[in-house]
Amino acid sequence: MAVVISKGPEPFCTNFASGAYERARLINAALYAVAVAALVLAGVTVWWAADDRREAAAMQGNVDRVRQQSARLRDELQRLGFSPDAPGAVADLGKRVAGVNQILEQKAFSWTTLLNDLEAAVPRNISIGSIRPELKSGGVALDGTALTLQDLAKLMIALEQSGRFTDVFLQRQRTAEHERVEFSIQCSYRRAG
Repeated sequence: MAVVISKGPEPFCTNFASGAYERARLINAALYAVAVAALVLAGVTVWWAADDRREAAAMQGNVDRVRQQSARLRDELQRLGFSPDAPGAVADLGKRVAGVNQILEQKAFSWTTLLNDLEAAVPRNISIGSIRPELKSGGVALDGTALTLQDLAKLMIALEQSGRFTDVFLQRQRTAEHERVEFSIQCSYRRAG
């Protein structure tokens, strides 16, 4: 308790509380602050624990879903006569898939379109003897005979200008009987679509 008497220019102040009382007040205030901080920390810890439990439950749900998918795929593979536990089974499956993909690529390749594109690009005096499409690379190898070197040059220019054949390279040429030119050309083929 403090008493202030003001009768002059300087007020008179006195404090009748003992030093121990002042220290006790400070200690009590500090204890209250520590208690409040402990309660806040406890609340944050409980919130984090609840959040961790929710996250763990979600992860467990994901693990269970993956296990169910794995079991379903295992059953489906066994129904197809494939044992996923056998050594080399995955490599065998990869080979089978590659074979099926190759069949699908061959089936999707249109010989009619290729032949029509070649017919439009090949000039007179050129005889194509063989056509070998390379499905994976999108290339085509052409072997044939030209009446002259100028006719062979016209073929290469016509293939490039067609827009369907690019990167036209003369792999081999040789003069055959009757001054005809045998050739082998490699080019890239852009399929329609």
